[in-house]
Amino acid sequence: MKSVACLLGLVATAMAGAPDYNCTEQGADAFKTYKLSNSKGMEAWLIPYGATLTHLLVPDASGTTRDVVLGWDDATQYCSNPEHTYFGATIGRIANRIAGGEFELDGKTYHTPLNEKGFDTLHGGWVGFDRRVWDVSAYDGKSVTFSYFSPDGEQGFPGNLWVNVTHSVTEEGVWDIVYSARTDSATVLMMTNHAYFNLNANINNTATVLEHEVHMPTAASYVEVDPVHLLPTGKVGTVDDARFLDFRTPKRIGKDIDQGTVTNKGGYDNAWIFEDWKQGMAARPVVHMSSPLTGIALTMLTDQPSVQLYSGNFLNASDKSYSTAIQRKKSQSYGSEKQYYHWRGAATLEAQHYPDSVHFPHFPSVVLRKGTPYVQNTAYKFGTL
Repeated sequence: MKSVACLLGLVATAMAGAPDYNCTEQGADAFKTYKLSNSKGMEAWLIPYGATLTHLLVPDASGTTRDVVLGWDDATQYCSNPEHTYFGATIGRIANRIAGGEFELDGKTYHTPLNEKGFDTLHGGWVGFDRRVWDVSAYDGKSVTFSYFSPDGEQGFPGNLWVNVTHSVTEEGVWDIVYSARTDSATVLMMTNHAYFNLNANINNTATVLEHEVHMPTAASYVEVDPVHLLPTGKVGTVDDARFLDFRTPKRIGKDIDQGTVTNKGGYDNAWIFEDWKQGMAARPVVHMSSPLTGIALTMLTDQPSVQLYSGNFLNASDKSYSTAIQRKKSQSYGSEKQYYHWRGAATLEAQHYPDSVHFPHFPSVVLRKGTPYVQNTAYKFGTL
């Protein structure tokens, strides 16, 4: 159950700056682990805090089970660690960015927190869904359903919202996520999961995912963003004109990464658009990613029109001081010395609508209205090369 203290009185402080967020006041159940498994060695570990995935264990090509997502061993770190990474968290109400922290809906302007450098709203604000303690409404060892009520005005968003997220592990090696929601008045909603994948599982102290191969066969275009704040310009570009973004044929993440424009050192933090997408379609395979080191292969299936691939541009263990570096989980460490998550040490595959869709009517709409259910399905199927 939720701790009353953990929800805090945040709306008033959210506009001014980061709230005084006391992680020691979270209820004990906030960090309780719920394990899902199949008969073939696959496991997903989740906690109610942020409806967060903390571990994802899958067999590699030799049959050895590997943990392929970044995170912490101490689940309280998902709350208290100053590096707010969103590791494995459920993101909402709006994933990605809202320029200027405001949007208009049905003639009324709404203001959301400027929690990214005072310039835009990132991943739902100071206290988005990733910093809420969700109720566990169902659990049977194969699946778990987290439920959350988001009141009208929370982080500036309109409408009361009832949300469910169901995580499942199947015998076919699939980590499946089904999101559902309803509202009592018009609002905006765009949810995703923010797992950081490293299919090497850091074995032999492999620091990056640059050798991972990625294939997005239907991603011929992308959402153009400005290089300073990564906010959409409203234009859709083609990968024919930006070849470093072209993954229509399989390519190593590291091949063109230094040509990226999202930081002054390159990198990826871009939204690719699937050309085959149609409103109401079922989840279908859109991204393939694999590690030649472990032989682990991932296929992402989703009913969403876009995917955000982020290449761990701000993981910082390449700073030898390790002052703010994040220590690897035991399941991803080898040897007796402390090990840390490195720059470009992971890749996210965040299924979503286009970033900042609230400002561009020609982007697919993220408006949710009373009487219309929100349903989203994204799944990650694991196998071996």
